[in-house]
Amino acid sequence: MVDRSSPPKSLLSRRTMLGLLGAAPATAALSAAFPGSLRANAAGTGQLNIYSWPDYFSADNLATYAKKSGVTPNITTYDSNETLFAKLNSPAGAGFDIVIPSSSWIKQLADKGLLAELDHTRLNLASLDQDLLDRDYDRGNKYSIPKDWGLLGVVYDPEATGGEIKTWEDFFKAGERPEVSGKIRLSDSGWETIGTELWLQGKDWNTATVEEIKAAGERLKSFAKHVKSFSGLDPNAVANGSIVMAQTNQGTARAAIGLNPKLKWSVPGPFSELWVDNYAIPKNAPNVDQAYDFLSFMLQPDVQLAETKYVGFPAAVAGLREKIGADTPNADLIFGGKDLDFKKLTSFVVNPETIGTYLQVQTEIQAAAG
Repeated sequence: MVDRSSPPKSLLSRRTMLGLLGAAPATAALSAAFPGSLRANAAGTGQLNIYSWPDYFSADNLATYAKKSGVTPNITTYDSNETLFAKLNSPAGAGFDIVIPSSSWIKQLADKGLLAELDHTRLNLASLDQDLLDRDYDRGNKYSIPKDWGLLGVVYDPEATGGEIKTWEDFFKAGERPEVSGKIRLSDSGWETIGTELWLQGKDWNTATVEEIKAAGERLKSFAKHVKSFSGLDPNAVANGSIVMAQTNQGTARAAIGLNPKLKWSVPGPFSELWVDNYAIPKNAPNVDQAYDFLSFMLQPDVQLAETKYVGFPAAVAGLREKIGADTPNADLIFGGKDLDFKKLTSFVVNPETIGTYLQVQTEIQAAAG
């Protein structure tokens, strides 16, 4: 199962990341950073080269596809969207047929001309949950198809917080309680920490100005004294009470609640995050027909169900909740809870003009925690 308790940290420096969003990096530098290219061994037919997060496909599904098609997918992995962006934006990125970028990076990849426009006539998008299509990060799904998705929410001990967490204001107020202070986990992602205050101010985290981001960050700097951790969340830490309130996704929350049923999960208002990992086809992919064949296979309902059970996050097929067996513990939590309202979810889109501010202010927030 992929650890998505927060977006994976980039191995690239802030300066390198911002440089990637500006002028294309020098070929020599990228060749040194990413030695080797798939161009030579991917030019033929009967091949499929996938660039993906680690351990992100059911082994059974891959074996079934190989038996059906005669083609065994060759999967190379990365650990962050920044690494994916850098690789595709270099000669070393040639030769991939399918990539799995997160929603936050689709626009940047497309704007750089790194993704091919999809031929919807070759894919059954009608079988997918329509709430996951035509989102802000890729209107009309011109470049991407949802693979699976997750949420930014809160898992917490209601006895410690003094009641339910229904809004991000509730979250901040609960964090000041003696029973909670010092036992809080916040995301290590700047937009996920600062976004909470922007939403409370009625602002959109994708259109907020540098000044608005900095101003919202001031509340988080003050709140940081109550925070124990910005690292990945261990469900055991919440179950045993060393963390009593945490920003996290529904998968981690479900694991914690399975260990300690008194815990609760919520997606606070007025807004919270929907992240979507997506299938995309790189520009000039050498095996386009094989890529579409694989995507058509992966979009089948029974395959989507198997992927959900393996990865631990819901795939995009419509009606998936009804297909999950009644014997699955806390099945509703897989889908964010019974009352999840997609109209109150927003997906972050990386903006070269403000991403540096989010990163810098996050550094300041974590420093304020001591």
